[in-house]
Amino acid sequence: MEGHISLAKTLMIIGGGVEQIPAYEAAKQRGLSIVGTDIKEDAPALALADHVLIVSTRDAEATAERAVVFNKSHAIDGVMTIANDVPYTVALTSKKLGLHSISLDAAQCASDKILMKQRFQTDNIPCPWFSAVENIEQLKNLTDNRAQETYVLKPVDGRGARGVLLIDDKIDLNWAFEESKRWGDSGRLILEKFIPGVQLSTESFILNNICHTPAIAERNYSRIDQFKPYIIEDGGTIPAQLSNQQLIAIDDLILRGSNAMGITSGIVKGDLVIDSKGNPLIIELAARLSGGWFASHEIPAATGVSLVDAVISYALGENVSHEHFKPKWDYSTAIRYWFPESGRIKAITGEEILKETPGLLQYGFFRKLGEIQPIIHMHPDRFGYVLVQGANREEAITRVEEAISSLHVEIQ
Repeated sequence: MEGHISLAKTLMIIGGGVEQIPAYEAAKQRGLSIVGTDIKEDAPALALADHVLIVSTRDAEATAERAVVFNKSHAIDGVMTIANDVPYTVALTSKKLGLHSISLDAAQCASDKILMKQRFQTDNIPCPWFSAVENIEQLKNLTDNRAQETYVLKPVDGRGARGVLLIDDKIDLNWAFEESKRWGDSGRLILEKFIPGVQLSTESFILNNICHTPAIAERNYSRIDQFKPYIIEDGGTIPAQLSNQQLIAIDDLILRGSNAMGITSGIVKGDLVIDSKGNPLIIELAARLSGGWFASHEIPAATGVSLVDAVISYALGENVSHEHFKPKWDYSTAIRYWFPESGRIKAITGEEILKETPGLLQYGFFRKLGEIQPIIHMHPDRFGYVLVQGANREEAITRVEEAISSLHVEIQ
């Protein structure tokens, strides 16, 4: 990566979960000293840290205070996160330390879906119709045409598909309101029009008013009828099937959407949908590296571009060049998840066959023998994942489907 200044610099990584491990590993490879934070002392990534602060990643004030105290005896040179929707924690901590980050206003906008959509609306950024939902009566009034329209109800500060519900004419609105509300920290909800069409995951880096998006994944919602009203994604595939014109339009849209939020540089994760006319709309943007192995594994395997390394350099205030985002190769990747029935896990068979999958990059299980597999209501309820690489989309999809079918989870 361009701009390495010192092997003695110290990077603070907010979060110590399993999906933060790639950032710790990348920092270690660069010879950086790491300060890891998490509320759990046994968080797996913290084993790779040189220094540990036990504090909630979602408590921005407490994290910033702890960082300021630590900084007095050991200088911190940058603050970042990955797969952790805490942009305000990163921004506030960076500001208190006088380090490189997005503004507090932009971080607040990225943390509040209503504020974000209002900025889009003001700047004429295409996005689905939306409304804040203050009470059940308002929800009923807003959705009185459910025979013709479908909506999505979710917490304004939700994450991991927690409390994200498909609202159609078959759902009990009283139940939906309470179910969605209980999954957000603030209790505030947003209602959006559901736009049928291909949904996309993007990971972009804004640099000198240019949006670099090295890869776009086509999100797999083939199980939407199986789990509704809960909206559960079953992985995705790189590359998405898009025209050159659409790729250019997506970069332009993400740049404009980011600027509307006050983000003029750095990483931006996007959830987009292609409407019936073939035009992209922003569902939401996040000011962080994505989870689900997208930024850390899928994009590097497909393109050779490390956005994790770019974010580390950005956090440290080091140079990041446009050349860094040019793909080095053109492969396909696909990730899918297992969705067993609920109950106690009695047996897991086929792992040895799974390991022989051509193009296998990585797989993982979130639960062990004897543990309880919950009913699927959100992304953390999925049992595990498998990620493969192929020469093209067709090969990657064939390989990932073979991998998924090779494993069997027996439930008592």
